Amino acid sequence: MLGTILYLIYFFILALPLFILTTILAATTAIIGCYLGGEKVFGYYPGVIWSRIALALFLCPVKILGKEQLKKEETPLLIMANHQSALDIFLIYGYLGIPFRFILKESIRKIPFIGKFCEVAGFIYVDERRSSSIKKSMEEGKEVLRKGNSIVLFPEGHRSRNGEMLPLKRGGFRLAYQLQAKMLPVAIRNAYEALPYKKYIPRPKKLLLSILPTVAIDSSLCEQDAIAKALSEVEQALKQPID
Repeated sequence: MLGTILYLIYFFILALPLFILTTILAATTAIIGCYLGGEKVFGYYPGVIWSRIALALFLCPVKILGKEQLKKEETPLLIMANHQSALDIFLIYGYLGIPFRFILKESIRKIPFIGKFCEVAGFIYVDERRSSSIKKSMEEGKEVLRKGNSIVLFPEGHRSRNGEMLPLKRGGFRLAYQLQAKMLPVAIRNAYEALPYKKYIPRPKKLLLSILPTVAIDSSLCEQDAIAKALSEVEQALKQPID
């Protein structure tokens, strides 16, 4: 009980104000840098620094497993992560270690500073309620991959409500099939315990980020079967136990 009270005092007096300040500074730096033509640098590195500071402020140390997988693969990759918490974005952005573009929900565009930063950095917004938005995001995703940039998406589509992984949606796998892009499963653990759904104060917790072997599209199969096989392989990888 005393530990919880002390943490709440720390969070509201120190961590939250510093988080807001670093958010404004990082987003402003990134927006100005991208407008000046430095999208490659300013669309990535301010976000990395901001994400690492955020997790440090929230007292969430990070353990990374499987970093050697990235050395084996050539980019671009279609990076698929399970979605446990709002902290997932900080974890991936801060610690994955390769430049990428996120596919994000349209609602994030409305967040002050962050929404604009994501826009100028070339991130892809999608409104899953509108088929035209889904189609547009697929075309934008193809263009990003063709230019040699990796993409991060959450194939569940939404954060977990209870810590259990949701069924994976086919959209990202269809994109992988159309471009014959390799998929890199990235498993996240403990983020739900640190910040459950509809909670707004993160709890100190060690977060795990496990980079797993890539999954390739089986080009010998028809589209439907190839997508189903890839989806099953990625789903199994994301669910496997992590030490």
